[in-house]
Amino acid sequence: MSDDQYPPDDGWTWLYRAYDRLIAPHDWLRRPLCAYLDPKPFEKAESGKIYRLLGVDRFGKIIPTGGVAIRRLMGVRMAPYTLTGTSLRAARHFRYRTCVFEMAHLPFFLTLLALSIYRWAQGDYRMALEDAAINLVVNLYPILHHRHTRVRIDSLLARSRRLAGRTPPSQLVRSSA
Repeated sequence: MSDDQYPPDDGWTWLYRAYDRLIAPHDWLRRPLCAYLDPKPFEKAESGKIYRLLGVDRFGKIIPTGGVAIRRLMGVRMAPYTLTGTSLRAARHFRYRTCVFEMAHLPFFLTLLALSIYRWAQGDYRMALEDAAINLVVNLYPILHHRHTRVRIDSLLARSRRLAGRTPPSQLVRSSA
């Protein structure tokens, strides 16, 4: 991906480049990674109802790195965590961001999960539960939040493909925001 294809002006271009450098030389890895990142049918069911039941939408409002309430309180836009425009290109960039940020959380999630399991197996239940609680807030819910966002973006992109030619794409994005 060239620099102009990365999401613009959000301060995370270094992370996008690193992600592409890790994946690009390993085409064998790209297909299973894309399969993992694409929302599954149960995630898409009823417009992501499972995520609402898990409280992911509420978590998304207070997440310190870009929740709606935090952005309003601080009076900032926080571009990496916001749809930056009304075009389909902006929606695709935002989808790409969710993939990269999810992949950034995944190794930490797996490491803390393994540590929790190890501590539980050693009989250190208090530390295992502390690790699990931290992992839930710092890694699992952000991953779920990114996945839920991707469900919403994919729905928007699918709708834009169905309506192509009947409605300007800029209005498609605006109507779903």
